[in-house]
Amino acid sequence: MVRLAVSNLTFSYGASRSPIFDRLNFDLVQGSFNLLIGPSGSGKSTLFKLLAGLYPEYGGIITTGTIQLNNQEVSTLVPYERARHIALLFQNPSRQFAMRTVEEQLTFALENLQLAPQSIPEVVTATLRRFNLESFRQQQLLALSGGEQQRIALATTIAMGSDIILLDEPFANVDQAGRQKLLTILKELQVKYGKTIFICDHDLTGYQQLVDHLYEVDAAHKKVPEISLQRLTTVKKELPVQNRLDKISIFNWQKLSFKSSSRVLLKPHSFQLPKSQVGLLSGANGSGKSTLFAALSHQLKYQGAVYYKSKASERIRLKRWAQIVGVVFQNSTDQFIKLEARAEINLSRQNSLHPLYWTDARITAAIKQLQLTNILDHVNYQLSGGQQKKLQVLSMLIMAQPILLFDEPLAGLDAISLKNVMQLIKKTVTDLEISSLLISHQRAGVTELVDYELLLANQTLTLEEAK
Repeated sequence: MVRLAVSNLTFSYGASRSPIFDRLNFDLVQGSFNLLIGPSGSGKSTLFKLLAGLYPEYGGIITTGTIQLNNQEVSTLVPYERARHIALLFQNPSRQFAMRTVEEQLTFALENLQLAPQSIPEVVTATLRRFNLESFRQQQLLALSGGEQQRIALATTIAMGSDIILLDEPFANVDQAGRQKLLTILKELQVKYGKTIFICDHDLTGYQQLVDHLYEVDAAHKKVPEISLQRLTTVKKELPVQNRLDKISIFNWQKLSFKSSSRVLLKPHSFQLPKSQVGLLSGANGSGKSTLFAALSHQLKYQGAVYYKSKASERIRLKRWAQIVGVVFQNSTDQFIKLEARAEINLSRQNSLHPLYWTDARITAAIKQLQLTNILDHVNYQLSGGQQKKLQVLSMLIMAQPILLFDEPLAGLDAISLKNVMQLIKKTVTDLEISSLLISHQRAGVTELVDYELLLANQTLTLEEAK
């Protein structure tokens, strides 16, 4: 019997900062399947780090209360002993990788639990088989797609055999088929092996028949009450993409193809990216979506030709090309240059290609729309994942390159934030006649605001027909 309980807890990120939680009482039911929801920045990731014992050791201050595992303060347990009982998957999976290959990472995680060396290879093989990852054993982690990295990170977390498994946005970059398979595995771990599953997710798809307890962070009252499971039965109807292609284009590729190592990801393909429109680029994890963006932004070698205003991109200097093609990276923190949010936005304003459009008044309105007003003086790397995404997207929209490529800009966003981000992208792209493509595995709230969809599958790009 493993009990994890929070009693009368008050936690803040600094002595002068208001508390994230105030006299919080929270008790996970042993052997249950739990889901945590709430707006971006409300404290969901903070709660998970507290439960895992990372806070206050690595950040913040507890002024009252305790977090106990079987009546022992979590923070007093040595790391390997704590990990045997509580495993945490971070929102950004790459932050948990310490080794080069998938096999090395799994082995490293198990070694840190001080398992018998002779048993580790068997556990590694069984884990790879359970998650259908055998073909990834020797692959380099940093060469994998974001969704593949999430699958590896989740498999590593579960391989540790912990009693309580905390998963912070574990499916943000995973395609829908992969998401359902992983949820099935997690339910099996709960039912057959008595594991306690606690997931933080903004996408409620697929949880209706799985969840025992649904919690929502009440940021206003700094509590985490259990709420009705009825919330999970409300599923928004997905509207089809419009598939209305504007014929006006200043950016195109001809017979474009590329590989990842020796594997062909795209066979020769030609397309004109229309102006003033948002296109959705879809496809399974590992199909080559992010690699396409890397090719178009000249971060990767390719075959064929890319043209801007009828001029071959190879004839344009790389520094100038970066002013033409902007990429919103999958990992927000890779894009930040300044330490604080206000400075990040100001830097984009100073370098904007459309300073007359991005006036102080328009920027202030966008900050308010994205609910970033209260975090402008906060450190970028201490923001929630959702806040980082919104800051990143706004900064790149202010830069306003004529071609904008958005790689999973909506991952980890709650429904309201997703809507606000999509509306801001749509308006900016239309007003400034930008050509844009957006990668997203989240479809609800997205397809109704994009103009067309390109599907990357079987090494081919296809313009999808509206359903």
